[in-house]
Order: sequence, then structure tokens, then C-alpha cells
Amino acid sequence: MDEKIIIERCRNGCNEYFEILIKKYENMLYKYCFYLTGSKEEGNDLFQETWLKAFTKIKTYSDDYSFKNWLLSIASNTYKDWYRKQKRWSKKIKSYFKSDRMDKEMESIPSNQNLPEEEYITKDISNELKELVIKLKTHYKEVIILYYFEEKSIKEISFILSIPEGTVKSRLSQAKKILKQRMEVKQ
Repeated sequence: MDEKIIIERCRNGCNEYFEILIKKYENMLYKYCFYLTGSKEEGNDLFQETWLKAFTKIKTYSDDYSFKNWLLSIASNTYKDWYRKQKRWSKKIKSYFKSDRMDKEMESIPSNQNLPEEEYITKDISNELKELVIKLKTHYKEVIILYYFEEKSIKEISFILSIPEGTVKSRLSQAKKILKQRMEVKQ
């Protein structure tokens, strides 16, 4: 069935068709969410939140754009909102705990390394490079993931992130320089 027909039926309240869209895009969206967050749990949360927003906002979707790019745009914006909240919360925590108590708390948090999903998703990517990408600032991480992992064009990334194409090119260039420098330091 044509995707435009499926989307139109979703807009008209036939929610069972939304499951077709989820099945079509779940792997791509999960990978994107995982790469953005760098963790299985947070990636799952972002994945679910993105689908929830897509479901509630399906009537605002325009056929002028691809559904995949619209979905990635929702994920990106949701991640940015989450990231801003995390930064505010982190500042509150830092001011609350004394530094040695905070260090003990942070050490007690379990590591997310060696997850089966992580190994499957990153089979074509070196672990070092993946770790470096995850550690990039959000605006660099997004363009790297979209350009290299999701194979989006500059124009598509511009739409997804709601930024000019020149900004996409600049961030991509800067991100590559940062990654190159960090890889050289590790060697």
C-alpha cells in the first residue's frame, strides 16, 4: 500500500495504519535515537517519545516532505528538549552534592558498554569512532549521524534540523575536524 494513503488514513483516525508506519521506520529511527543518546535506555525513551509525538501530530505532516525526514525532525527536536532538561537537572545536582559524594554516586551508575544492541548497530563502525561521535556536542553529533549513518543530503539535514544548508556544511566540517583531532590523540 502506498505510504501517502497510509498516512492519509492515519490522519482520518484509522490508527491501525500507524502500525504499518512504525514497522517500516522502527529500525532506522531506533538507530538514530540510539546514536543521539548513546545509551539503550535513553534511546528507547527517545524512540517511544518520537512515535508518540508523530502519532499526535500526524495531521500537521505535509506531503511536501518525506515522512522519514519528518520523523527524524521530531526525534531531533525531542532530543534537544530532553538534552536541555538534562543540563538544567545536572546543574541542580552538582550544586546539591559535594564533589566527593557526587563522584561516588556517579561511580555507582552501571555502565552501558557491551550491550548486544550496541554491537549489532555499530557492526560497521569502529568502537572508538562511535564513542567519539557520541561525545560530540549535540549540534555536531546530529549532522554526523544524519550525513554518514542515515545518508541524508545536506538539504535533507537542513530540513530535519531546521537550519540553513550553509550551517549544516559548517557543522559537518567542524565535526570532522574535531573527530580527526580526537582520533589522532587516541593513536
